[in-house]
Amino acid sequence: MKKWVWHIGFAAAVGALIAACTSGETNGAGTSLETENSIAVVLAVQKSDGSPAARTKVFVRPSEFLAGANNMAYSEDLDGLESPVVESDSSIGVLNMETDDQGQLNLPRLKPGSYTIEARRESAKALARVVVTDSSCDSLSIKVENAGSITGQVYLPDNESSVTVGIKGLDYFVETDTAGNFEFASVPKGVLNVVGFVFRTYKTLDMNGESSTISNFMAVGSRNTKVESDKTSENVVIGQKIVIVQPDTTSEEDTTSKYPVFEFEDFEDSTYGWYTSVSRYASAELDAEGDVNGRKGLSAHFVYQNDSNYNWALMGHDLNGVKDFSELDSVVFWARAGIGDSTQWISLSFDVLLDSIALDSTGYENGKSWVHLTLDTAWTRYVVTPKSLLKSDSTKNGGNIGWDNVKDHVTNLNFFGGGVTTGTPYEMWLDDITIYGVKGLQE
Repeated sequence: MKKWVWHIGFAAAVGALIAACTSGETNGAGTSLETENSIAVVLAVQKSDGSPAARTKVFVRPSEFLAGANNMAYSEDLDGLESPVVESDSSIGVLNMETDDQGQLNLPRLKPGSYTIEARRESAKALARVVVTDSSCDSLSIKVENAGSITGQVYLPDNESSVTVGIKGLDYFVETDTAGNFEFASVPKGVLNVVGFVFRTYKTLDMNGESSTISNFMAVGSRNTKVESDKTSENVVIGQKIVIVQPDTTSEEDTTSKYPVFEFEDFEDSTYGWYTSVSRYASAELDAEGDVNGRKGLSAHFVYQNDSNYNWALMGHDLNGVKDFSELDSVVFWARAGIGDSTQWISLSFDVLLDSIALDSTGYENGKSWVHLTLDTAWTRYVVTPKSLLKSDSTKNGGNIGWDNVKDHVTNLNFFGGGVTTGTPYEMWLDDITIYGVKGLQE
């Protein structure tokens, strides 16, 4: 008999899901749970003193769920933070439940995937992240703690007077003011992915006069934010502020010095100049495709297949020599996935790829600095800054030697296709790559 299991765990940067079987209190990592027939697991919610948290609200959401950025049916009976934002729909992993008098409830079986469980009890809350897969345990206990809060600002896109800010996997979303300021007054303790976005729906008529609804999603940016009990995480900044340097009034020449902005690639002349590279058991194909999902013009179309997280497939571009990225502000690009699979991601990598002679003469080390970003089936604007790149450690996972060890001698810009594929390959599209703050890239 196949068993459906809840793994409490965190998806590592390169996609490996790490889980172990434990018991007792959980802080969002470390427990795997068996599902059997229609009942997956018994969830026990406790108060801070360890006593049962009776009649506590429990909400289950897919990990990529973003309240306010979908066409789900919203609850008509909202009651502040104690009511669900959307109605239950177990077929898509959305559950609104409540513990019994003993602080327990039976979580039903869900489709394989990643989910977030939140318990809310007055001002006390708890958060756990789970992955449904195969293993063996049968219960989960979480303990609610006093909530924290978040304040911050979103750099608003041009022509936008306000945007929506949500938290991945949770029901919370708010609108910014006209300066981009926002606040979440009560959220659970943990590391939360706070996302700024614009989501609109339009009513249109086709040639036959039939009405249809078109949805448009644009991500402004996101930020992982650590929230602690009874504390406010302040000054959370989302998006990028593009600075224009004013003319040097002391110069005798009548010139304007502008912040370096380099349109690295828009793919309108196909994918010329780009290469693909794969490991032994991976494959990749690259071409250009026009008018994809409503986006005008050509974009890069990358199709790849990996049979494990230890393999890789990438599309990349040689920078024609060593380039100094020390003053990099950000790299901005648009991308989308082909199917709705939350395990697919894209990795932007700044690489040092030199031959042995160059390495000996310069004292450099071959390696990379990179970041991993979850792909969406809608076109999404991604902003990568040096601060968002992964820190290196002693293992140098994936060849990551850290930004400080590559920033002034980058040779290649690569985009890895992430995720393990079985059967049908993954595909993704990439467009309009722009680099801010780096001089001399045109040379």
